[in-house]
Amino acid sequence: MSMPANKAYTLIIVALVVGIILGYIFGLAMAPPTVEQPTTEQPVEQPVEQPPALSGTITVGALLDLSGGLATYGENSKAALELAESEINEWLEAIGADWRIEVRFEDTQVKPAVALSKLQTLAGEGVKFVIGPMSSGEVSEIKSFADENKILVISPSSTSPALAIPNDYIFRFCPTDLFQGPAAIEMVVEAGIEHLVIMWRGDTWGDGLKESMAEAAQEAGITVYEAARYNPEAEEFSSEVAQLASQVQSLVDQYGADKVGVTLISFKEAAAVFAAASEYDVLWQVRWFGSDGTALLSEIVNNPDVAEFAVTVKFLNPIFAPGDSPYNEKLKKYVMDKLDREPDAYAFASYDALWAIALSIQLTQSDDPEVIKEVLPKVVERMVGASGAFSLDENGDRAAADYDLYVPVKEGGQYVWKKAGTWRFTTGTIEWASWWLES
Repeated sequence: MSMPANKAYTLIIVALVVGIILGYIFGLAMAPPTVEQPTTEQPVEQPVEQPPALSGTITVGALLDLSGGLATYGENSKAALELAESEINEWLEAIGADWRIEVRFEDTQVKPAVALSKLQTLAGEGVKFVIGPMSSGEVSEIKSFADENKILVISPSSTSPALAIPNDYIFRFCPTDLFQGPAAIEMVVEAGIEHLVIMWRGDTWGDGLKESMAEAAQEAGITVYEAARYNPEAEEFSSEVAQLASQVQSLVDQYGADKVGVTLISFKEAAAVFAAASEYDVLWQVRWFGSDGTALLSEIVNNPDVAEFAVTVKFLNPIFAPGDSPYNEKLKKYVMDKLDREPDAYAFASYDALWAIALSIQLTQSDDPEVIKEVLPKVVERMVGASGAFSLDENGDRAAADYDLYVPVKEGGQYVWKKAGTWRFTTGTIEWASWWLES
């Protein structure tokens, strides 16, 4: 298939710019070794044989949740990866590379056992690079297999601090919940809440985020109460919500509704929790807060009854904020056109993950995960992706980030998500949108 001349020219210029930016990184690492002049005491060193150029197709697995509790995020990431795949192959063609990239999508249903099974199948077919899985429970499940088999994994959305481990084959292009905890609690502080009741998903991610929030709350002088740790496989929450309502009622009787809040750490099952919570008057009277597991979920705004509850309790949710980038709006438009909704930050991270893999492979002319594992952090430091410029810490995780705060609102007769503000990592404070301050 031919390409318009102006488009090919643009891609070539982009390739040259990328080469200039990244050339310094690999200039020393990839240059031939210096050969000293021979003497009578020293034999002449032989030139280093360069590896042959890559050719053919390199498959990257994408372990995404396309039907479970994070399906909204999974669908967004799938769209982002489709765009990145197309762009990367156009770029490779423009620079005359003989290889192409192909993404193979697998639905994990956000179930750890399924994620491991899908990874084992991909490995059996020779796949060496994987984007995903999405949840920390899944990443925890596949970690040993990935490390033992040297499969390079980049998760766009696993945030558990328990998985922050150096020198493994797991990279995470999102910040850990050591950052989200303080961001989430700052929302609570600015709402004037002094007593916070937490209901959370009982898995690696939920436990870790709950601990991070509890630590931040203690430092802020907020008293935390543990209402219910629920089974991630549960679909009905009447008993857990009854326990929550009883605890909230007791606190409201003592301190007043304006001093009591609820934090729900969950995935799309939040919709079922809200349906049960709407049966208790006291749970309509207090403020509710969420997390990155519920920010921008379509399940919250697409059900009028659930949405009305979420709007009434001002259900505020933090999710890491993509930085400034020339590719940000392009990806937003692509996902909006395809899915009719704004993408979450993890879609931007997925897009960047595929580009980082492709750039690393092209620069090293190697598809060996051991080689890519070493150069990937250097590539990330010099690239500006759809999620902005960032670096990875010693554990291979995104080193830091701001958090956007989203809340459901009703506009024009429809329920939608709207950004209410941004928590800034550098200051630990929130910059609120004017509309929110006036509401």
